[in-house]
Amino acid sequence: MESNSVANASDFQPQSWQISSNEALKISLIEKDTEAGAIQFSPLYTYPIFGDEEMIYGYKDLVIHLVFDSITYKPFLNVKYSEKLNDDINPEKDIINKIIPFLPKDDYILKDELKWVDSFTQERKNFNIMSSFEKIDEYTKDSNKFGIYRVPIGEIIQTNKESSIVKFWERIQIFTLLFIEAATYLNLQEEPRWVIYLIFNEQDKNLIGFATTYSYWDYQGFQNFDKTSSNIQFNEKISQFLIIPPYQGKGHGSTLYQSLYSYWNKQSNVSCITVEDPNEQFDDLRDYNDLKILQENKFFQDLIEYCSKDKDDKNFFINEEWIETQRHKYKFEKRQFQRLIEMILLVENKTMINLFKRQVKRRIWIKNYDSLFEIEDEDQKFKAIDDSYLLVKQDYERILKTCKYID
Repeated sequence: MESNSVANASDFQPQSWQISSNEALKISLIEKDTEAGAIQFSPLYTYPIFGDEEMIYGYKDLVIHLVFDSITYKPFLNVKYSEKLNDDINPEKDIINKIIPFLPKDDYILKDELKWVDSFTQERKNFNIMSSFEKIDEYTKDSNKFGIYRVPIGEIIQTNKESSIVKFWERIQIFTLLFIEAATYLNLQEEPRWVIYLIFNEQDKNLIGFATTYSYWDYQGFQNFDKTSSNIQFNEKISQFLIIPPYQGKGHGSTLYQSLYSYWNKQSNVSCITVEDPNEQFDDLRDYNDLKILQENKFFQDLIEYCSKDKDDKNFFINEEWIETQRHKYKFEKRQFQRLIEMILLVENKTMINLFKRQVKRRIWIKNYDSLFEIEDEDQKFKAIDDSYLLVKQDYERILKTCKYID
């Protein structure tokens, strides 16, 4: 419980009455047996709740406990502190009132820990939401079996807002704000195309991670559209992607990404797999797995064979039509596939380095044509291209070393 100790504003010393909201907020997961204790971790971001500065003022020794049952994710909230500044803090600025709007309405327990334990203990007895949905993949790690389930959450909420899976999603969605930069809650009421993919440990029913995705129409010209409605194509976009922090670093993210790719790649009406505003960490995961997919399908070999004859011709560039044909085959978006081709050429450094340079520099020239055109000095223009090329090469080398394609 929070302390009743109150200090006067005259005692105010700014540094002792402020704390980073990222530091103050402690997130915990209660494991299967509550006697085993909790796994505690801190958020990466709290600005959606506490503002851009991510600072909380007016309390000493502040700790905010946001606790979830690891199976049902029933939330529990409590705030503790040693002193509170007596400056007539507006109720809207009170910590609890800041957090509550981000929790599921009327579906959280405040301060009463025994009531919370009783609540999730009862829920656990009948918790089996996975059985209602399509399992798109399963895998084993460290003797544990995991399943990946597809949940058309957008369609479900249109017909049954009280569904158990809707309640479950409303409980876990706060993790997107706390661990994905610039994330927002999905507008499920107005958009039925949202689908979530959930990873569960099949033995203890713990949620491991999830991805939110949606599909949108891929208009491919009136000739294709007019032939038959069966030719209507869709792009699948990954919007949010998160492995719950205690389970990170164990390969679950790569497995989820590969499973999504494999599932969509089999769908004849899916033409392209895209990602919405990926951060650097997800970009690396994506690059690693996309390269793995291409290598397993012998595209590395196909690319090198295609380029081998003319690789040293300074006027040779990889044919755009050939690139497009291959891109559609693997359902990658254009920019990503260009990057993958360039990285593969760099892997074959000894034989393909000149072609790699030409491909990258041409792309830089085309992308930055307007700004480069304004540079009158030719030496400065070529230096700008060379500088950009070196940055691209360094980043590719970083990725390829991480993926163990180069030393």
